[in-house]
Parts: sequence; structure tokens; C-alpha cells
Amino acid sequence: MTAEPETAGPAPQVSNWGRWGDDDERGALNRITPEATLRGLAAVRTGVPISLGLPLRSGQGPVAERRPSVQHFMVRDGGDYAAGLRERGFGFADDTLVLPTGATTHLDALAHVWADHQMWNGFSASEVTSRGAARCGIDKAGPIVTRALFVDAGPPDGTSSSDDHNLTTDDLERALDRAGVTPAPGDALLVRTGWLARWRAGTATAERWAGLDPSCAAWIDEQGFALVGADNVAVEAGPSPDPTDAAPMHVALIRDRGVHLLELMDLEELATTGRSEFLLVVAPLRLVGGAASPVNPVAVL
Repeated sequence: MTAEPETAGPAPQVSNWGRWGDDDERGALNRITPEATLRGLAAVRTGVPISLGLPLRSGQGPVAERRPSVQHFMVRDGGDYAAGLRERGFGFADDTLVLPTGATTHLDALAHVWADHQMWNGFSASEVTSRGAARCGIDKAGPIVTRALFVDAGPPDGTSSSDDHNLTTDDLERALDRAGVTPAPGDALLVRTGWLARWRAGTATAERWAGLDPSCAAWIDEQGFALVGADNVAVEAGPSPDPTDAAPMHVALIRDRGVHLLELMDLEELATTGRSEFLLVVAPLRLVGGAASPVNPVAVL
């Protein structure tokens, strides 16, 4: 008989377990109250929408290791009709998309990571099987409509011009102070590191990327952020500075504090607007038991 793995929850001072109920599967998204959504709507100035999602092209795009690229193929196209296919009064195109849920701009579910055999809110990692996540799947997240605060830490005006820089709490606080914005519970934090621009230029890889230092996790939660997004493959810097922990911020935010991560965002156009606060709309797919969902986040300026 195989013994059950030992379990150990996070220390009380770094845990939000039970904060929104013992059965909660949404974590810090509970901070997005109607008041938080109205604060986001109040941040709209021009009504101009900007997509923050990567374009999907077959076999292309930045992908973290272990994940295959996007596959897009046609199952009905103009060539079929040129070859003699006939329909009753019309022609049509049809296609299929195959991709890992984390192969493009995506929102991680709270079931995405665990430690000591426990995921968010103390649920057992055994709840995640080959059939999907019975607890904390991405289908539990729901639509996200809130205010976002934007930190541009990429070149030319930011602190990170390479992928050897870990952004610290001081970096984030200074950037928000310069922008004159103050975090409030339920806000989203979006950070441009410049990694995506460097990847497009051929000077960066998915083996090393600028991002948030794991020490930022406590501050992020203390400010009341519901989710954190960035233009790299993991939000946190990679590879991990801790040789014993491959994803310390994932554990500290997703597993311990219930804060969702939004990865591989395209923040380049947003960075040209000069805006530091706006409405953010994210609608994850209702993929039952999913560990993540592809998304096309939209900033409304």
C-alpha cells in the first residue's frame, strides 16, 4: 500500500487559505467586487480598446519549454471548390485550432501549481487527474472586468533592458509613484519587461527572461491585486534564482495567496499610449477542469 504524501500548508502569515471560505476556488478574484469593476469603468478616458493578446500563427510564437506550438489548419477552403466541390448555393471555409492552454496569452488556473501535495485553499493535488481539475479549474475563474495598473519596466524608459534583471518591489513602487496611481483591492497589475520585444527581435529566448523577483509576492498580495500579468512566459523571472524551487512566485501567489497569473501578454502597443490605468477585460474559456485558458485581454483606455 502506497503511503499518502506528507502535506504542509503555507505559513499563516503568507496564506489566504480560508479567507473567502473553505470551499473557495477563485482566490483573489473575489476581490473584484462591483465597486472594483466600477473603478475600472471610471478609468476609461477615450473608450479606445487595445488587444493585449498575442496573434495566433501556426508553428509560431513564443512558447515555454515542454509545450508544443500552436497548430492551425483548414478543413474546408477555396481549394476544395476549385477541385470541384459544390454546395447548395454557397461556399464556406472551416478550420481547426490545436494548442496547449499555456501556449499563447493565457490565464493560469489556481489548479495550475501546488506544493507539498496541496494546491490553493488546501485542496489536494489528487483533485487534478487525467480528466482535468475537479477543484480550482479555470472554469471557476469567471469573467474579469476591473481596473488595471500598468508598469513599463522595459526599454527605453524602464529599468530592464536585458533579461538578467529581476524587478523588485522597489521598482514596482517607484513606477506606480511616478505614474501617480495607488493600488486598490481588486486591481490587476500588468508589467512590461521588454522580453517579448527582445524575443521578436531575436535577442531573447524562452530559456531566460526578465520578470518579477519572487520577493514581490507578499507586496502584490498586500496591495490587494487580484491578478498579475506580464509580457514573458511566467510573470516571475526565469530561470528561478532558487536552485531548490523552479517556480517560487507561482507557488507564493497562486497556491498560497490565490492570485492568478496572466502570461505572454502583448503590451507593446499599450506602452506607446502613456496610460498607467485603464479598464481591463479578460474572459477565460469555460474549459471545465482546465489548468489554464487562452485569452485575448482587452484594455479600454
